[in-house]
Amino acid sequence: MKKLINALLIVMILFSFSEINAQMSGGAGVAYGTNINNIGLSLNGKYEFNETLSAAPSFTYFFKKDFITWSALDLDVNYQLSLLENIGSLYAIGGLNMTFFKIKYDYDFGDLGGVYDGSVTGSNAGLNLGLGLIVPAGEKMSVAPEIKLTVGGANYLRAGAKIMFGL
Repeated sequence: MKKLINALLIVMILFSFSEINAQMSGGAGVAYGTNINNIGLSLNGKYEFNETLSAAPSFTYFFKKDFITWSALDLDVNYQLSLLENIGSLYAIGGLNMTFFKIKYDYDFGDLGGVYDGSVTGSNAGLNLGLGLIVPAGEKMSVAPEIKLTVGGANYLRAGAKIMFGL
């Protein structure tokens, strides 16, 4: 997980040295995954190419539940659909997803065979489709509720919100 977070930070730093006239933002959020049945925390980035198109990488770590830990790396593109008067802007989400899981087990057979423990890890690739809303909450701050469907090896719906800060 540390390697993925470091990679995301390096990409954001590289974008900051770009000569393209673009706006960057970063932030954190919270999300709920339906088939994961748990809440997760996310680190989010955003790189605006123009007024309607932006790259939005993110990493979400879902809390451990029932011996399983889930995480998701999303490489999304946001496309502004509409400006909503006095509210913000509605955008479509599309992109690639990698969902990672780790199952850690520990079982005691008692007198029959001792203690067995170990772990199983894996990942699934998928596609993201969704909608979000950018609501300005200050000069360089916004709140962005999102709903995103991930289809592919791991199928789940995520609903959440993130707070983004302009850089």
